[in-house]
Amino acid sequence: MQKKTAAYKSAADTKKPMDFAALSEAAEELLSRFRFIERIKIGESYFGSDIFVLKIGSGAKKVLYVGSHHGSEWITSLILARLAEDFCRAYVCGGRICGYDPEYILHSRTMLILPMLNPDGVGLAVNGLSESNPIGRRLLEINGGSLDFSRWQANARGVDLNHNYDAGWDLLRKIEADAGINGPAPTRYGGQYAESEPEVAALASFARGEGDIAALAALHTQGEEIYWRYGDNLPPKAEALAGMIARATGYSLGDPGESIASHGGCKDWFISAFNRPGFTIECGRGINPLPIGDFAGIYGGVAQALILLAAHC
Repeated sequence: MQKKTAAYKSAADTKKPMDFAALSEAAEELLSRFRFIERIKIGESYFGSDIFVLKIGSGAKKVLYVGSHHGSEWITSLILARLAEDFCRAYVCGGRICGYDPEYILHSRTMLILPMLNPDGVGLAVNGLSESNPIGRRLLEINGGSLDFSRWQANARGVDLNHNYDAGWDLLRKIEADAGINGPAPTRYGGQYAESEPEVAALASFARGEGDIAALAALHTQGEEIYWRYGDNLPPKAEALAGMIARATGYSLGDPGESIASHGGCKDWFISAFNRPGFTIECGRGINPLPIGDFAGIYGGVAQALILLAAHC
């Protein structure tokens, strides 16, 4: 009688929202299955959750992927956790991933996957406000008295992490003030100064320490758009890579113009600080938080784009 083999069970559960506990469990499972993954703690959130990077590969060219700047965009953490697993599984099984040879990427590139930059904000969006939260009353006040935190984007201090980077900071503060945003809020408030938040400071310090990151992709939701420029900055290869990502995803190339989304973002800072390609990929379409049922439809094209970026950066 032929022996039946157990069905493969994914470390990342794609049937439910991913909070920090689910991410940590998935990461531990990946580390136990694939011993060539390295987990690097780069800092802690305001509430003390680890901010970590999964390092895969040993090549000289590095690419950094970042998920969940915004709490309600937790599906981006699931995308990156699943990408890490699919890549490693393809490598150990001798297969291909999105048409590419994982062995080539593993030895010529280093993928730095930061699945969840904002674990506190994700926790609020996924699980709501717990009774034990030490600043629960303050958070409730910031949220307008509502117990519905499902659309919360900021971190635990009411700062939008994707407005907290040192890129056009003075311009951003003026735009925020003109829009009536002057203090902690569920979204759009950039903080007291650039890199004021421990999460952003951790990422920026890590990137500066690595020094030779060839490209960055920050995943967000939603809109099926790719942002790849910052002002007049046009790093080498940026336009070509943006076109490749657009073709892989079917997303359009966008430009926020001079708006509240024009400065202070992760890709803005990366482009201006390093003169290397940086991308914001707005995954999926709809209203945040995107439903978990959208994951399968989003994942294929985005995964292909991220593998493509690693192979061609």
